[in-house]
Amino acid sequence: MPSPDPSTPARARRPEFLALLERFVACETPTHGKAAGDRMADLLAATLADDGWRVERTPRRDVGDVLCATLPGDGRDRGSLVLAHYDTVWPIGTLAAMPFRVDAASDRAYGPGTLDMKAGIAATILAARLLADAGTPAAGGVTLLITSDEETGSAHSRERIEAEARRHERVLVVEPARDDGALKVGRKGVADYHLDLHGVPAHAGNHPDDGASALVELAHLVLFLRSLDDRDAATTVHPTVARAGGAVNVITEHAHLDVDVRVLRLDEAARVDDAIRAWELRDPQVRLEVAGGLNRPPMEPTAANLALFERARALAGTWGATLEGAVVGGGSDGNFTSALGVPTLDGLGACGRGAHARDEHVRIGDTLDRVALLAALLTQP
Repeated sequence: MPSPDPSTPARARRPEFLALLERFVACETPTHGKAAGDRMADLLAATLADDGWRVERTPRRDVGDVLCATLPGDGRDRGSLVLAHYDTVWPIGTLAAMPFRVDAASDRAYGPGTLDMKAGIAATILAARLLADAGTPAAGGVTLLITSDEETGSAHSRERIEAEARRHERVLVVEPARDDGALKVGRKGVADYHLDLHGVPAHAGNHPDDGASALVELAHLVLFLRSLDDRDAATTVHPTVARAGGAVNVITEHAHLDVDVRVLRLDEAARVDDAIRAWELRDPQVRLEVAGGLNRPPMEPTAANLALFERARALAGTWGATLEGAVVGGGSDGNFTSALGVPTLDGLGACGRGAHARDEHVRIGDTLDRVALLAALLTQP
């Protein structure tokens, strides 16, 4: 016989969840908006403190402040670290064109940052409230770390993320699930490269042989980079932004190229990096400068990550629910914690679709079911 479905009390708090989500979405938080981020930190700190969390706020100079909130547990050591971020990709003013709204017919809530990932923060707050209502302490306590620069690579928060992960038994990442609701047991690592080609300018009509074209070298380089793909290894290498030239009658002196690389394994990251840095220019008069590299290690589907997923799946199975695990292309802060060897499970936040898109939304009922699962996981030793 399946156990009683814990999603029932979670779904009963639908109005409470939507009220939290609307307040969070109404506070717009682009990553590089320091003042906006701090307003969100104010709101979150007050909300968490009212619920009994002990909140530590760490100032950041260029992005919003970081919050680290803790709840005591059942006395065991090394509980759960819940990872979240409040920054979004949306600039200030987006709400005017994309206001928060609830479509009751489809049971969806729309708005910038709903899915990625303010609903994940609201879900964590609600999960803790469910445990408090039931009088059930979390195993080893809960630490909720909410950062402010995940969307741009977590340069201001990686050190704190890794330090907190080392202190905990497991990491639960409340990023959104895959579109179909699958949890994330692996994620690709991300590398960004910024390539500058420096040629020799010359008049294209009168003295073309005096020049060395950075643009022509750029063309060769783009095709070479695309050849570094290895679909069997799930490695993708995509030139994404290019700039070159200034005047139609001048041999191009400078060209710039940005490159996005995604890998499932560290050895693939090394292969691509070596290849880029060893690229031989066709024209020796052109000079190549390479900046960048791996900024998020891959979150490999390790035995520890898979074991944590199986625990979640078994929990869901006790009340008749099913879960799938997936490896996805995008990175998260869970990449850092998994690379340390700390068991990490991602995608425990909202269910929905359209992250970073104008139809960004969460499926409300499915997300409340995920709240119940998160609450149950927090009680597991």
